[in-house]
Amino acid sequence: MTTGDSDIGLANGVMTTSPDEPSSPSKEPMQPFTPEDEIESETCLLQDHEDKDKKIIHLDDALSQIKFGLFHIKMLILAGGGYFAVCSEILVFVFLSEPVKKEWNLNHYDFAWLPFFSGVCGIVGGYVFGVLSDRIGRQIPFIVSISVCCVFGVASAFAPSYILLVILRSLVSVGTGGLESVDFVLLLEFLPKRNRGSYMVFITFCGALGAVAAGGFAWLILPRFGWRWFVGACAVPSIIVFILRFIVRTESPRYLMISGQKEKAMKVLKNIATQNKTELPEGEIICPVSTARGRIQDLFSPELRRRTLFMSLIWFFQSTGYWGVTIYLPEYMNSLGVNSYMNMFTIFIGELPGIALAMIVIERHMLGRINSLKFFSFFTGASLLVFAFVPLESIKAALVVVCYFFMVPIYSILNAFTPEIYPTDVRSTAMAWANIVIEIPGLITPFIGAMLLSSDIVWLYPVTWTACFLLQFIFCFFVGVETAGEELNDRKGCGKQPDSHVSSTV
Repeated sequence: MTTGDSDIGLANGVMTTSPDEPSSPSKEPMQPFTPEDEIESETCLLQDHEDKDKKIIHLDDALSQIKFGLFHIKMLILAGGGYFAVCSEILVFVFLSEPVKKEWNLNHYDFAWLPFFSGVCGIVGGYVFGVLSDRIGRQIPFIVSISVCCVFGVASAFAPSYILLVILRSLVSVGTGGLESVDFVLLLEFLPKRNRGSYMVFITFCGALGAVAAGGFAWLILPRFGWRWFVGACAVPSIIVFILRFIVRTESPRYLMISGQKEKAMKVLKNIATQNKTELPEGEIICPVSTARGRIQDLFSPELRRRTLFMSLIWFFQSTGYWGVTIYLPEYMNSLGVNSYMNMFTIFIGELPGIALAMIVIERHMLGRINSLKFFSFFTGASLLVFAFVPLESIKAALVVVCYFFMVPIYSILNAFTPEIYPTDVRSTAMAWANIVIEIPGLITPFIGAMLLSSDIVWLYPVTWTACFLLQFIFCFFVGVETAGEELNDRKGCGKQPDSHVSSTV
């Protein structure tokens, strides 16, 4: 189907509009249109300009002509710093398991309530800030999210009881959930098409550095100064990013365009060109306007429901497998006689070359997005399976590093791929939905992990989570949408094929 075809009717033939049909007013009362009908029956903005003599330039082409430069480096630092802060905060409870249990005499199941409620609040934060980002812009939700992380991250270091610790860490999760929904979208909408995937993966690389920082703090601070100093140290990155955000305050030009604020968008584009020491292309820069933004039901429209279904399954099994392995990994390694804090630190170091590899293979001239997902999913499951049955503890300690080499880059690919396959008017909402999906396993994996850890069957713990990555690998074959090197879509119904027409590529 061509772009024009998608504007004339629904993909499944539910509604069609003849281009020759006269548009005379009807004498009968106007029937209310659903948002989907309205979008489908409108003509894309590109078509509105076809007959004009003035040169028309799409926003994607304008950003590509401005090219990557100083402004984008600043945005990379901001977005990378945001995800650094997120990962250093969300891994806190992994290292709190032993010291917190010891201080308040908790068992495995008592401690599981900390990640449980953190997951619930992460869902709330991701949804609220993701939807707000599509409705009011990217900037304010980012600032509020990082502020929440700062305040409650520091406050949790002073929690006088386990209940208050759970409450305060859960509030931190509201902030991290919001940042996960907004952070990648904020950067994506400034980037040119060339090497866009690599820049997006770089943000996850920064997140891996945040995980390394958390592991380093745990190794250096926990045994010497206790868990409170450790929690306080993990809040420092959020404070730094909070300050940085007031220095780099620029709203997404793509959001400004689709919300009808073209003058503001042009000022942003001119600012980007000035900082990058380039010129805006001559002509009229266009981007379709959308009044219906940030509606989660649009993710399940006929055009998008296929990708939403399979991307949700891929995200779900990624989160289930990752947190299933990670939550009790320090205790599991301790039970094998391995120094857990040192081992976790080396594990997080091992993530970095894996993400660097993902930065290379994710581009169009290499594997692309979907094939990269298949590659890393398969080898994550394979390495976990070998880890489960190798008898020597020293080899297990090395194999778990290999496992994270393949496991964590999957997040980087998904964080780049997910916002690309959705239009601008629901892009942050799609990331909010992904955040909801990945938080659900956090509600159950702590309890499942506690049960597996109590088992006398040593291989049961890793084998259980191996199944998640093998299922993820299978579902990668059903996505059917490749975005490497492609333009971003700005509004549902304009410019991209609906999912019902993608199935033939699977």
